[in-house]
Amino acid sequence: MTITERGQRLLGVRPDEGRTVWLFFLHNFLLGVGTILVYVAANVLLLENNPERNLPLAYGVAALAMLATGQVYAHFEHHWLLQKLAVRVLLAAVALTGVLGVLVATGHSVAAAVAIMAGYRVIYLLTNLEFWGVSAVVFDVRQGKRLFGIISAGDMPAKAMGAVLAIFIHSNADLPWLLGTAFGAYLLALLALRATLRSHVVEAAPVARRARPQAVAPGLRRWFGDSQMVQTMCLSLLALAAVTTGIEYLFFVNVKHRFHDEAAIMRYVGTVLVSTYLVAMLFKLLLSQHTVDRLGVRWVLLALPVAILLGLGLYGGLNRADTERTLLYFCGLYLGLEVLRRAVFDPVFLLLFQPLTPTERLQAHTLAKGLYEPLGMALGGGLLFALHALPGGQTWAPFLWMGLLMAGVLLLLLRTYRQYVAELQHALSRRFADDTTEPAAAAPTAEAAAPAASPASIRQLVRQLPSKASRPQATQQLLRLGDAALPTLAEVLSTDADQSVVRRVAQVCGRLRTPASRQLLVALARQPHLFRREMALRALRHFDVVPHEVPLFQALVHDELQLGQQLLHGQATASADLASCLDYELLRTQQRVFALLGQIYPPQLIADAQRGVANAARERQANALEILDNSIARPTYQGLQALLSLAPPAEKERVFDRLLGPLLAPAPIVETIMERGETAFTDWTVRTALDHWQPTAATVAALSPHLRSASLLVRESAFAILARLASQQPSLYQQVNAAHQTLDNLLMSHAATTSHISAAERVAVLQQTALFAETPENVLSSIVPIMHEVSFAAGQQIFAKGDLGASLFIVYEGQVGIFNGAQQLATFGKGDFFGELALLDAEPRSASAVAQGAATAFRLDQEDFYDVMEERPEVLRNILRVLCQRLRRQNEALQVAK
Repeated sequence: MTITERGQRLLGVRPDEGRTVWLFFLHNFLLGVGTILVYVAANVLLLENNPERNLPLAYGVAALAMLATGQVYAHFEHHWLLQKLAVRVLLAAVALTGVLGVLVATGHSVAAAVAIMAGYRVIYLLTNLEFWGVSAVVFDVRQGKRLFGIISAGDMPAKAMGAVLAIFIHSNADLPWLLGTAFGAYLLALLALRATLRSHVVEAAPVARRARPQAVAPGLRRWFGDSQMVQTMCLSLLALAAVTTGIEYLFFVNVKHRFHDEAAIMRYVGTVLVSTYLVAMLFKLLLSQHTVDRLGVRWVLLALPVAILLGLGLYGGLNRADTERTLLYFCGLYLGLEVLRRAVFDPVFLLLFQPLTPTERLQAHTLAKGLYEPLGMALGGGLLFALHALPGGQTWAPFLWMGLLMAGVLLLLLRTYRQYVAELQHALSRRFADDTTEPAAAAPTAEAAAPAASPASIRQLVRQLPSKASRPQATQQLLRLGDAALPTLAEVLSTDADQSVVRRVAQVCGRLRTPASRQLLVALARQPHLFRREMALRALRHFDVVPHEVPLFQALVHDELQLGQQLLHGQATASADLASCLDYELLRTQQRVFALLGQIYPPQLIADAQRGVANAARERQANALEILDNSIARPTYQGLQALLSLAPPAEKERVFDRLLGPLLAPAPIVETIMERGETAFTDWTVRTALDHWQPTAATVAALSPHLRSASLLVRESAFAILARLASQQPSLYQQVNAAHQTLDNLLMSHAATTSHISAAERVAVLQQTALFAETPENVLSSIVPIMHEVSFAAGQQIFAKGDLGASLFIVYEGQVGIFNGAQQLATFGKGDFFGELALLDAEPRSASAVAQGAATAFRLDQEDFYDVMEERPEVLRNILRVLCQRLRRQNEALQVAK
């Protein structure tokens, strides 16, 4: 691992983000160089001329200038593309720096000093809006959480450098050199911006979303936008800016009172600023991400107002006659404010904008920084100026109004966090209302109740559930029976091994939605057989959370995470094919964890988050992870995030070992799969493990249940091992034979039911077909039982044009021609498929299919395939993808023909 890679890993920067992060860091560093040099020049002039009166005046003028600049920026933000706006902003900063240089060279009056301070604030605002505007579009909410602290740390060393210069610059003659350097820094920042724009699409594209359930009142939308969160954030930033102005003012005034020599003042101020910026930089780079990860957004957001309130409260016990101690207090208050604000608060505060749409995000940021922060500065400067001449105006009065405002900030930020979570939910919600929830079955009334049914008749109804033809009527009869049918249904669930029956019975219980049916499903979810758990959890989605059952589901989540830990450790030693199977098992584990969380937390929130993490859009995935991070228990979130992430298995192992404790002596993964079998793993995973299993006298007994498996895939592999033992390890074969009194019967039964095309071959055929090429073998194995082998003689018609289509065909051997009358449209060979539209609708065939010689094919019937798609939705997604590709190619061919 190189030094660069180690550094990126330490900072939490992923390899594909490295160049982008360092470009933003460099960009911010150069902006910081230019801005701090202008700031030093402004302060040198202002501290020479009665700062007690002129500093509040400068704050007021700067606020007015910033307000005007913010309005101009907002205008062009609506009319220019973001790329163009960002470049123009930096050019404006360069031009404004030149104007300030002229002011410094020609005027040394108070008016010139105030104008330079206002110019500094305007430049700071413009560069801030430009930098964070581009960042907000390039990074999503999760990247922002990890990286905003890092990229914003770029200006810290620059500001520290400017503070060092302030220590050595004491005369106006040196100021033009500072502004000239700032001019060059802004030009270099422009080059860094152009490099960023070349490597990224920087565009605030509009995104359609549902209307917010609680939006800002129409009369206030001009000032706050449509989001209540933005309204609360803007008000909190206004109050915080006023307090920041007050603390900065008190710090500079007390320094002026303590040191009368100009050189001493600049040395002291410069030293404090250097310390502040270096501490802030180290915190941003090394601790910011870990602090947010450990404490969460809420507590990091509240850290600043709580710390400042405590700091303001310490003033009451201060001996103000002791000037040294008083100056130390103001120095600590200012340093603490700057470090917390720059290193902790600002990155998280800016993160809160990320759930908004890109256009709303930019508008909200411009409102906050271009309108409400300047208003806060004006409010602080106005209060300081108005109270300056009054009794206590320089002692207790500022602390009174700053304390009140900071208490308001604390309350507003608490509300902001709740609205932030609501914005995440809004970002993940469906664009259109979803009214497709299946209604609960009405409880039978005394008048309408079906006559009592015997257990035998209920079992008869259950046997009708797997059939599509009889299922609707059987389901309705069971629903009319209500809770009276549950004892027999519970008996079926405990004794019937047919997965299709279990699934249908669980669905009936889910539709009943009575406390008794819920208890039956909860009992099913607690079983160690994970397929049954999946079916129960799928049916429980229709029920609300029951508080007293939450600990039970939390324990099941813990069990699932422990299974995930075993699978991750198993991947480290597994062969490539088995590791691929374990990837799918981890996906199933992740899906079960989501389903369990839906029984612990608000089901709609979890369902939206699950849809979001599976969405192709990066922004939606990030919002989904963020809402989980702010909604569920942190250890559970960290385990789930590890399952969802694309990190190497070894890194995921470390996360699980930290959360659950290390596995002291983990059993080999093949042995674990052999022991738990199809109760915990899909049949393809069990089959793959059987292929890698090396039985011994101590473990060969694990073969027994696999010889009786309902899955043809598993039975084939188990009997292949048995045949190998008979020829190579007779003693182990005899051990198996002694344990099975009916082994000969099993062998004969297996030989009688085995096709000349094995189940494993059928999976290979499916995977070589374009329709299923990207579907995992673990899913394809569920299609094997419905693959009907059919043979055709040369010239035999498979189906005719106009026949009602209900089957898809996959060619295994030979060739099949597709005809429209006498015209041959296409010829399909091994691995090709035809008739696929019949899987989605039962319309008449659009052409005829005829065998071009002896041919063998597999037929998949629509009714059977619907059951598979219901169980494995990814099959349907792949079919739709392939059909869309075909339609696109046909459209392109038509365009070329025209």
